[in-house]
Amino acid sequence: MTLKIDGTYHLFISEMFGRPHLDLRIAHWTSPDATNWTRQGTVVDSVPGRSHLNHRSEVWLQGVIFDEKTDRWNLFYIAYRGGNREKGEALNLDYEGIAVRAVSQTPGRKGIGGPYKDADVSMAPGGKDAAKWEGQQGLDSFFPYKVGNKWVALHGSHNHFPVSPWYVGVATGDSLTANKWKRVPSEQPSPIESLFIENPIVEKLPNGHYMALYDSNHFTPVQPDLPARPNNSVSYSVSKDGIRWHQGRSLIVQSDANNWASDLRTPLGLVAEGNGIYTILYTGRMKDRPFWAIGKVKVKLSE
Repeated sequence: MTLKIDGTYHLFISEMFGRPHLDLRIAHWTSPDATNWTRQGTVVDSVPGRSHLNHRSEVWLQGVIFDEKTDRWNLFYIAYRGGNREKGEALNLDYEGIAVRAVSQTPGRKGIGGPYKDADVSMAPGGKDAAKWEGQQGLDSFFPYKVGNKWVALHGSHNHFPVSPWYVGVATGDSLTANKWKRVPSEQPSPIESLFIENPIVEKLPNGHYMALYDSNHFTPVQPDLPARPNNSVSYSVSKDGIRWHQGRSLIVQSDANNWASDLRTPLGLVAEGNGIYTILYTGRMKDRPFWAIGKVKVKLSE
């Protein structure tokens, strides 16, 4: 996720430091221009040793959000366990993801760098109001945002066997620090995407609407009536009320002549620069080497 505070860009991102997609940590980087970055340090670590008993086998950043009520930064991330082969699960897949909330131990907006300490679990799989589409992966994403005097979150999930689409649903909470979020029945799942959506980040626009940027499918879909998204794009959806979302669309972020990514994936936020201009950072696997790099593009939004 990318934030701009007092002229400084802050990037919080999950880093792969060992085995791809298996050894992860969440790091904090800063930059004066969103191009030249300095690593400030690790804010959340995974626990080495992937197994069904290790519920921090992976940690994936979701968002860093300031809470005016408590005067603290809150960092949300998904933590997984590995599979249990004795129960027919795949060791290298993610299971029972939970959305963890960590709180900066330094008060005020200047405390964005932490240190962060786990506070509670905002959402976990299962429960009385769990939707039928939620699967074995548990939570694969969780991003809260404020709508009026309450909080809303997009929460995602997926089922490994039998394989199912990756969906998101909508939930509401009384506060950012709530550990009981109520799923909105009419938005289970949301119509944003019917095949694949991961890691949505929501930003409120000047006109009062909300925009979600997210990773969508660039692969050949299993449903013949759903065309694959362009492989040089991220996706977005717009909502008037923060609850009901329109079907997503593609946003091209690389030209055909300058497409350096073989697999363009996750947008890292929508940073307002003024006059309708926004900076978007996004991740992608480089074509010439096995490295997941970060790209930058500036876009102008119009109503």
